[in-house]
Amino acid sequence: MPNSRWTILAVLFAARAMTGFQFQSVGSVTSALMGDLALSYAEIGMLLGAYLLPGVVVALPAGLIGQRINERTLGVIGLLLMALSGAALGHADGLATALIARVIGGVGATIIILVATKMTTDWFDGREIVLAMSLLQMSWPFGAMVALPVQTWLLNASGWPAVMLSGATGAAAVLVVFMLLPRQAPQTQAQVASKPGARLPSATLLPVIVAGTIWGVMNLSCILFFSYAPLLLQAQGLTSTTAASLTSLAIWFTIVAIPVGGYLVHRSGKPVAAIIGCGLVAAVSLTLFAAGIHPALIGLIFGAAIGPLSGAILSLPARVLEPQDRSLGFGVFYTCFYVLMALGPSAAGRLQDALHTPAAALFAGAALLASMLPLVLLFLSLSWRREAAAIRSKPELRVAS
Repeated sequence: MPNSRWTILAVLFAARAMTGFQFQSVGSVTSALMGDLALSYAEIGMLLGAYLLPGVVVALPAGLIGQRINERTLGVIGLLLMALSGAALGHADGLATALIARVIGGVGATIIILVATKMTTDWFDGREIVLAMSLLQMSWPFGAMVALPVQTWLLNASGWPAVMLSGATGAAAVLVVFMLLPRQAPQTQAQVASKPGARLPSATLLPVIVAGTIWGVMNLSCILFFSYAPLLLQAQGLTSTTAASLTSLAIWFTIVAIPVGGYLVHRSGKPVAAIIGCGLVAAVSLTLFAAGIHPALIGLIFGAAIGPLSGAILSLPARVLEPQDRSLGFGVFYTCFYVLMALGPSAAGRLQDALHTPAAALFAGAALLASMLPLVLLFLSLSWRREAAAIRSKPELRVAS
């Protein structure tokens, strides 16, 4: 395969899209699984969560392993686990075997998401990194959207095991192409002058934790919007169909805004300003939405404001991570993300129960988005301190500057 970074990005897009495709497989066959395996809705929820939960404990060890083996090998392992998961789930005979299969797939998906982000950073650092990250971020919803019609057709034609096997087949197909990728980006290989350590310097660790928190905060606010917006709209008098349609339209605005916003942020060259500006617009719009002020229009503004944030936030770690530290650094980054995603929805649900209104969770989402402003300023402060310390420790940099 030629060393074209855009070709490599297309393969990474396909690999990450398969995580969305495989995640959706349980949702696509819920009724069939409940009938054949005698599952309850709560147990279906367990299967859905089992695909995401491994990220909390797997992201950091995967980053450590990635310090020792090249990312192509690690990505192959992740895709292999996903393929095994789909095959095992297609032959599951009860909740226990289905949960084990989903956890295996979740481990593989966590590895793929980490590897894809790290490789995109390596190949696009100093170039079109915001645009590349925006395109990569589209892959998960793209995979889930493709899954809906394909998996529904497979369910009707061949039953739910065929749906699970389609995830295995797709992961295996991407695995074959993934094996043709270069072992390492040439520019990264030239930059790595020392072996990676088993830990990150505190000057690097702290801004990476902050960046991972920003990423988790943004995604959690989106989850809260998609989960509670329909309930709030229904409480305001709309039918369930209309409420779901308006929320879906806002999601489509977000999907379109991700690459468009990524391109505009790339052209402007100001990702931090984009995070602050779009984050504040999203926070204000979500507050107005929760207050019931023109929810149809405000929901679309929210969706459009969220889109440009993805690539801009994902470009932050590249500002502080040296090439040899990126695998571990993204392990830390995604651990922060998965912890927030694991704990946040439950906390928001308790807040809603306490206040007896879905608006509570949406106001919480707005507060999370507003918190990105001080978090971004903290990230900038920490990264500037790191750069200043690096200049003081290297006389040749002081002369050059």
